[in-house]
Amino acid sequence: MNKDLKESPEIPCIHIKNHIAYRVSISFLQLTGYSELDVMGKSVNDIGRLLKSEYQLFLQDITDKQCAYIFTSDNIPVEVEISVVNENNTVYYFKEQKNIALEFMLDNFANDPTEKNESEAIFSYPECILLKHDENYIDTLHAMDRNSEQLVGKQPSLSPNIIELFKKGMSFHKLKIQSISVNGVETYWNIHVKMIREDGRKKYFAASFYDKTDKVNEREIIKRQRSEMELILDNMSDIVNILDKDGNYTYINKAGIKALEPYTPKYIRDLQSVTSRMTYDAFTTGDIPANILPFEDTAEQRVLRGEKLTDYMISGTSDLPTAYYVCDGIPFHDKQGNIDGAIIVYKNLESAYKIEEYKALQENEEDISIYYATLSPEDFKIISINEPAFKTVKEKKGYLKTELDVIGKKFFELIDFKNIDELIRGINQSVENKTSYVHQNDFMYKGKKIYTKSVFQPAFNKNGEIEKIIVLGIDISDEVRITKEIKKQLTVQEELFINISHELNTPLSVIFSGAQLLNLYLEKDSLEEVREEISNINTTTIGNCHRLIKLINNILDISKIESGLYELNLRNYNIVKVIDDIVESVSEFTKLKNIQLIFDTEVEELVIALDGYKFDRILLNLISNAIKFSITGEVILIKLVEKNDQTISISITDQGIGIAPHNIEDIFQKYTQVNRDLNRISEGTGLGLPLARSMAELHGGSLRVESALGRGSTFTIELPIRMVDAVSVEEDANSVHRAEIIKYEFSDIYL
Repeated sequence: MNKDLKESPEIPCIHIKNHIAYRVSISFLQLTGYSELDVMGKSVNDIGRLLKSEYQLFLQDITDKQCAYIFTSDNIPVEVEISVVNENNTVYYFKEQKNIALEFMLDNFANDPTEKNESEAIFSYPECILLKHDENYIDTLHAMDRNSEQLVGKQPSLSPNIIELFKKGMSFHKLKIQSISVNGVETYWNIHVKMIREDGRKKYFAASFYDKTDKVNEREIIKRQRSEMELILDNMSDIVNILDKDGNYTYINKAGIKALEPYTPKYIRDLQSVTSRMTYDAFTTGDIPANILPFEDTAEQRVLRGEKLTDYMISGTSDLPTAYYVCDGIPFHDKQGNIDGAIIVYKNLESAYKIEEYKALQENEEDISIYYATLSPEDFKIISINEPAFKTVKEKKGYLKTELDVIGKKFFELIDFKNIDELIRGINQSVENKTSYVHQNDFMYKGKKIYTKSVFQPAFNKNGEIEKIIVLGIDISDEVRITKEIKKQLTVQEELFINISHELNTPLSVIFSGAQLLNLYLEKDSLEEVREEISNINTTTIGNCHRLIKLINNILDISKIESGLYELNLRNYNIVKVIDDIVESVSEFTKLKNIQLIFDTEVEELVIALDGYKFDRILLNLISNAIKFSITGEVILIKLVEKNDQTISISITDQGIGIAPHNIEDIFQKYTQVNRDLNRISEGTGLGLPLARSMAELHGGSLRVESALGRGSTFTIELPIRMVDAVSVEEDANSVHRAEIIKYEFSDIYL
C-alpha cells in the first residue's frame, strides 16, 4: 500500500515534520480549495480543525488508512480515504472517494430558500455528521435554544430524542416532536427524514424541520380555555347545549346530560352524538300553554335559522312527567357571516308546574330556602309566608316584627315589583286559564342588584274553585349574570369576527385589485409604458402585506402574553438616545402629513433596563396612533421626565380628535375600537393599545391615558429606573429591526 502511494504523486498529500506541515501538494490545494498559506506551518491538530474532521477522527491516531469526511474552504463535504506513511517524516494522503449518492444529496437538498419557520440539513449515516445545511438551519437551532457554532463536521446539537430518531435509519414524517433544551425551552417540530442508499446500504439522510411551536401553544391555550369554559358551564344548574349548523350537539353540560338521559334512545350510548332531531323524536315538544310544536319551530331550529330567543317558555312530554323550561338562544356565525351553530340555555321551571310539589312546599314551607307565600285570590292578601321571604320583607320594612305582622297585608304593598298593573293582569289571566304566570324582577338589596323569578300558581279545590295563589320566588342572580356574560362573550365574538374580517378584507382587496391590474398590463404587453404605475401598485401591495403581518403578529403576541409565554430580553440602554433615534426614524412619516414631532427631555442621559424590541413596539404604536388621529399641521410632543430616583415617565401628547370620558378604559380592551363603524376614521383591530399596555406592564411599568373629546390625548408610559448586570451600555435598542417595526406599525396610516 505504501508503495502504491509513492508511485501516485497526484494523490493529494501533506508532509509533516515534528508535527508541523512543511510541504503540501498542489492536488491537495485543488481538492480542498485552501491556499498553501492556510496549511503550511500548521500542526496536525490545526489541520484537522481546518478540514473539520477532528470530530470524526484525529489524524495523528491513523496508523494505516481510514475513511472520513473533510470539508473544503467553501464547507463542501468530500469523502476521502486518509492514509499515512511514516519514513523519515510523516506523509498524509487524501484519496477522494467518488460518491454518486453524496453528489445527489448536495445537488438536491438544502439549496433552495425555505419558509421562515422551515429549514433543511444533510447528515451522514449512521454517524449523523452534519454535511450541509440551508440558511434557516441556524435559526432552527436558535429557536430550539441549541448551540449553533461551527456546525458542519459535527454531530447535530439537537435534543437526544430527535437524534435517536435519526439513528434508527428510517425515512419518516413525524408531527409535533418535542425538543427541550438544557435551559428548559420547549419547542415543537414537524420533522421529515429521507434516507439515501449507496451500494445497497444506508449512507445519508436529509432532514427537514418545520416549527410548529406557536400552533401547539395556541392549541393548548384553546384547549385550556375550553376546559375552563366547560368547568363553569358544568357547574351551572341550567342546561347549556351548543350545536353546530346541522343541529348536532358539540357540547352538553352536566345538567343537560342529566336532563336528556331519560329521553335518549337506548341504542345511543354516547350523548355527544345526539342530534336535535333525536331529542325531538324522543318526546313531544310544545310551547306554554302546551301547543305541540313542529320540529322546524322548536327553539333550537329557530335559533339555527338566525333568530335570537329570550325567555321563551316550552314544555316536553313523553312517558315521563312533563318538564317545563324557559330558554334563551343565540346563533353564532363564521367569518363569512354564515350561521355556524348556536348556544341554547334552558332554565328548568318544572317545580312551578307541579301542584303535588306545591303541596309538599306548603307542608315544609319553613324548611325550604326559596321564597314562598300564599295569597288570597280576591285581593292578594298574604295567607302564609315562609321565613326566607319574611326576612327579606322585614329588612325592607323595618316596622315589621314577626310573621303575624305580615298576615293579612296586601302582598304588593310589601314586595316591590315593577309594572304591578301588568303583573296583576297576568295573574288574573293565569287564574282564568288555569295556568301559571312567571314574572322576572330585579331590585337593589344591600347595594347589590338582585334578580328574581316569581311563579304565581293558582291552586284549585276538587270542585274547580280557586282557593289561593301560590307564589314561589327564586333568586336567579347567578344565572342571570352568567347568561349575560355568555351573551356578552358571544357579542364580543361577533364583533371580533366582523372587525377581523374587515381588517383582512381591506388589504386583500387592494392586493387583489393590484394583481388584476398587473395581469391586464401583461395581457396588453404594456409594462414599460406604465412602469411608474406598476411601482405604485407594488408599493401599495407591500404596505398592505405589512398590515396583514401586523394583524397576525399582534394576535399571536397578545395570546402569548395571556398564556405567560412572552418574556423580556433586558439590556441596559440610554433611554434618551433610544427615543431620539425613534423620533428621527419616523420623521419621513410625519413630514408626509405635515405634522411636527418634537422630543423634549429634562435629562441628557439616563440608563435603564429595557427590552429594546418591545420598547420600540410600545412607543411606535403610540406615535402611529397620534399621527392617525391628528390633523395636518399639528404638533405631537414626546416628553421624558425623571419623576424621582425610581421612576421615569414618557408622555406622547397630540392635538387630535380625543376620546370621550366613558370610552377611556375601553380602548385598552382587546379587539375594541371606540368607533366601530366600518367607515371609521382609522383602521385597526383594537389590539395595539392592549398590547402596548401589556408590554409596559411586563417591564414593571404602566400605560395610561388622559383625553378630552375634540382636544387631543396624552398617553403616558411609566417605567422603573433599574439596570441589569451587564458589561456595557447598548448603543442602540433596535437598530436592525426598527425599520421593519415601523413598516408594520405605520402600515395602516397611509393606505
